[in-house]
Amino acid sequence: MSALSFAQVQPPDSGTTIDNVDIITLYKPDVAESVKIGIDPKLEEPKHDPLEYNYSFPKVSYQPKAVYSPIDPIYLKKEGDKDLYDNYIELGGGNYATSFLDARIHNTQDKYYTYGLRLKHHASSFSNNPRQGRFSENRVTAFGKREKGGSLRGEIDYRRNVIHYYGYQDGLDLSLNDINQIYNDVRAQATWAKKGGRAEASVNAGFDIFDRLSGNEATVFVKNQNSFDLGQSDFHLDLGAIYNSINRENEYNRLFINIFPHYAFKYQKYHIDAGLRLTYFNDSNSSFFYYSPFVDAYTYLVPDKLRAYIGVSGGVQTNTMREMTYNNLFLGSDAEFRNPFEKIHLYAGMNGNFKRFVEYGIRLSQRIVEDQYFFVNDTNSLRNLTTVYDSFGVFAFSGELKLDVNRNLDLGFAGTVYAYNLNNEKDAWHLPTYDAKAFVTVRLADKLYISAAYFAVSPRNSRDLAGAQRKLIAINDLNLGAEYRYKKNISFFLNIQNLLNQRYQVWNHYNAQGFNAMAGLTFSI
Repeated sequence: MSALSFAQVQPPDSGTTIDNVDIITLYKPDVAESVKIGIDPKLEEPKHDPLEYNYSFPKVSYQPKAVYSPIDPIYLKKEGDKDLYDNYIELGGGNYATSFLDARIHNTQDKYYTYGLRLKHHASSFSNNPRQGRFSENRVTAFGKREKGGSLRGEIDYRRNVIHYYGYQDGLDLSLNDINQIYNDVRAQATWAKKGGRAEASVNAGFDIFDRLSGNEATVFVKNQNSFDLGQSDFHLDLGAIYNSINRENEYNRLFINIFPHYAFKYQKYHIDAGLRLTYFNDSNSSFFYYSPFVDAYTYLVPDKLRAYIGVSGGVQTNTMREMTYNNLFLGSDAEFRNPFEKIHLYAGMNGNFKRFVEYGIRLSQRIVEDQYFFVNDTNSLRNLTTVYDSFGVFAFSGELKLDVNRNLDLGFAGTVYAYNLNNEKDAWHLPTYDAKAFVTVRLADKLYISAAYFAVSPRNSRDLAGAQRKLIAINDLNLGAEYRYKKNISFFLNIQNLLNQRYQVWNHYNAQGFNAMAGLTFSI
């Protein structure tokens, strides 16, 4: 498995936060395929998560220091992670004194049981100069699964991450300890699923304990999904509850209870899924009842070739300290935690394929959101980020094209333009008016793989709590990667990020690293 990655990483949510790995094999295959940006040819309508705006980066980069990956395939389903069929260890290093380790160790095969361990380390320790923004990411994950009748999966995940507020004001004489931030994160969860006759059911339950220097948080969650086959239609009932307690100077407790009944059926040539999202919210000061309609419909204009879809959705976003911190690692200690409510999300589009190797799609959407958060700089000397809230609307138009020319060549393009309408704020701080990417993957001589990706993001406006505004330059980022498969169980990789050596800023006052290279090897054991 190569460390090369150009895909967007979604910030962690209330669901699974680690890779689930199923191992079913009797043989030792080649080293896992390189990660590539791609689109599954199945024409499936994507699932719509609650509205979030954040910036994510390739898996090889822990914090906003290297490649900016603004978007993923939007309406054509992206490729998932490759199944893991063997134990492996991946080692790498590069400039900025970068060190990298990724290892998976597990039982190779058992009739009913799968269990194992994953270790990951990624750090940059270039110098003791605080402006270099050193960081360290460390993660240990233990997992297990039992399949006999139903399936039972369990996970325990521990992270210890260190970053620094390196965007502080000029003229300050600070050490690394002065701007240090340490995050400890423990998540344990178990999932049980069973199918019997025409009914399916699953239960996911667990807890999070998240700790940082300025406070800590505990979250307990449970989710139950039920599906009933009624012959020509299906009835679904999803139930869930989240209890969240944030402890800083004062304790803040919240309870979310979610109910989502929906009914899927076919009327003539139209496939329709309709229901209602219901959320009861209670905190230390108030309680609310939210509801939003859900309708998702599609039909094939050309059988198996061109599909049109339309829908409406909405819902409440659970805004925890853990989620907000992973969305912006430079978040300060005084950020406010509200719960954005997507009152309505209207969307429509088409996607399809042409002559088997061309896939395309267009999509339009309009969202109206209450209490959406935006990141702005604090006025303290460290200039860490905090939040302001506003109700706003956002219109987005997206286009995507992918060509699987042959087994040796893939290329594609995806882009989105945005228009914002805010109630009180002057701008959608740190959000772009467009983002786009183009990518290509080439396979040479069965052993050598070359990949390239170009990312473009519009200039963005930012401000601090005092109202001082600043425009961030546009991002133009070019990345290259190569993997050489020396033997069946050994490969070498080289990743070059920010080839243009652009010192752009994803967050105001926080510069990205310039030219960044990392090389290493992967071997199975």
